[in-house]
Amino acid sequence: MVLASPLEILRWAALFALALLAWTALAYGIHRLAHHNVSWNRLALAHRAHHHPAYLLRPRPLRWHHLLFWFDTPAETLDVWFTLTLPALLVAALFPAQGPVLLGCHYLYEVLLSDGRFDHNPAIDGPITRVLACGSYHLEHHRNPARHYGLILTLWDHVFGSAGFGPGPGFPIPPRQPLDGTEASA
Repeated sequence: MVLASPLEILRWAALFALALLAWTALAYGIHRLAHHNVSWNRLALAHRAHHHPAYLLRPRPLRWHHLLFWFDTPAETLDVWFTLTLPALLVAALFPAQGPVLLGCHYLYEVLLSDGRFDHNPAIDGPITRVLACGSYHLEHHRNPARHYGLILTLWDHVFGSAGFGPGPGFPIPPRQPLDGTEASA
C-alpha cells in the first residue's frame, strides 16, 4: 500500500476546496436564475414549489424514495436536480479525484440534512449562519426571496451583494410573512 505524501494530501484538499467553491458558485447562480419569473424560465416553475407556504409547514420525514433522489413532488425533485445535483455533477467531472467526495457530500446533505433538519431549521442561528446558508439565514430567503440565494455557503451572497435583510435590487418583494402561517402584524 502506497501512502500519499503530505504535499499530495494538501494538493488534494486544496483542489477539493476549489471544487466546493465551484459547486456552490454554480448552485448560487442557478438558484438566483430560478427567481427570474420570465416566460422562458422553466426552472422558475420548478422552484416555485420550494417557496410555496405549505412547503415549510408540512412535516417532511425522511422517506425511502429520498434515498434515490426522488423527493415528494416532481417539481421538488427537478428543483434539487437542476439547482444542486447538476452543478455537482459538472464540477465532479472537472475534478475527477475530488468528484466522488463532493457527490457524497451533496448526497448526504440533500438526503439527511435538508428540509427542517438543517437548511429550514429556525433553531439554527448565530455564527454558523455567517458561513453556512442554513437555518435562519436560508429562512430569511423564504421571507425575502430577493436575498440569500446561497444554498450551502453564504460566501456568494456576500460576493454578489445579495446578503442582508433589506430588499434586493430589481426583484419584487412580497410582504413578509411569519413561517408559522399566522398573519403578520402591521
